[in-house]
Amino acid sequence: MKNFRSILIVWGIVTIAYTVWSYVSYYRAESFAFHLSGGLFVAGMIAFAFGMFSQMSASGLFDGIMYGFRRNRRAKLKEIDSDYEEDEKDDDEMKEERSVRKQSAWRWVYVGIGSVILSYVITLV
Repeated sequence: MKNFRSILIVWGIVTIAYTVWSYVSYYRAESFAFHLSGGLFVAGMIAFAFGMFSQMSASGLFDGIMYGFRRNRRAKLKEIDSDYEEDEKDDDEMKEERSVRKQSAWRWVYVGIGSVILSYVITLV
């Protein structure tokens, strides 16, 4: 639940910041609902994009790219300390960690989708 609270805090800050910025700089003649709808849409799209990239990362899409960075870091650390060894995680730990990361990513996606839908509802009303 702690992660979901941080998602809502980021979503709220982006929504308020965009709404205020839009109201102050553009379309002053428009209603507050118009600016709020824009803020919700922007915050929703950012949350959705963050959630989808987190989901792809948790699914292992970027593992191939990260392998080279990890190998390079391990080589540099071995140069500094020849006795350096990394702890390898077993498959059960990796699956559990990926499961938690996927759940967290889906929360971002759901908040993003809900925000965009709410934006459209406010626009239509």
